[in-house]
Amino acid sequence: MTKPPYRAIVFGATSAIASAILREITRSHSAEFLLVGRNATKLGNLADDLRAYGANCSIHTIDFLDPTTDWSAIIEKQTGHWDLFLIAHGSLCEQEQALTRSIDVAHEIAVNFTSHATIAATCSAALRRQGRGTLAAIGSVAGDRGRQSNFLYGSAKAGLATFMDGLRHRHAREKDIHIVLLKPGMTNSPMTADIPKSPLFSSTAKVGALGWEAIRRATPVAYLPGWWRWIMFAIRATPAALFHRTKL
Repeated sequence: MTKPPYRAIVFGATSAIASAILREITRSHSAEFLLVGRNATKLGNLADDLRAYGANCSIHTIDFLDPTTDWSAIIEKQTGHWDLFLIAHGSLCEQEQALTRSIDVAHEIAVNFTSHATIAATCSAALRRQGRGTLAAIGSVAGDRGRQSNFLYGSAKAGLATFMDGLRHRHAREKDIHIVLLKPGMTNSPMTADIPKSPLFSSTAKVGALGWEAIRRATPVAYLPGWWRWIMFAIRATPAALFHRTKL
């Protein structure tokens, strides 16, 4: 009997980490993807790339910040069961400049938290209707403690972590529904192109492979790579009087 394809809807599919996760999926499964994003050209290029790996792909272009978007309609328009909903879009601004303009602060929070929460709530409802499946979102280690270098981005990711934790509690008695938060550390991707690289950076291919493993295993919270858990534990445990002397 032919095994059905692994089906995933990916919001922000052209994210470097999301694209790497999708390639990992195609290595072990026949796959069907709905790729959702803002740029039709980039989505088309990604779809062609994934088709070369044997995946069946369709694309949907949308503005993630459009308050009139009916996410339920987008999901319900697709027929059949979905194995995975992956939320992966985001932005990393130049913080000092953004903090001088309230509209820029609002934009960063909307991109990195509000739109994620709105989509995640809709996917949660879809999972409940299906009775099984996985919702995964890409957070960040930046959400573990507010640091002067990136607290605007980090605060949005902290909000996302709490939201996903709440959804995990909401579905705790539904054993076939899984809520996964991926928390990459510093990753060498277009988002971090202007940041000087250090040995702490990982490739998108490595983070994607680890991310897919976490999704496959339904790991509730996955640090990518795993040693970031201990780095962030040390950062969280540092007393404020000492922490405030650092330039992290």
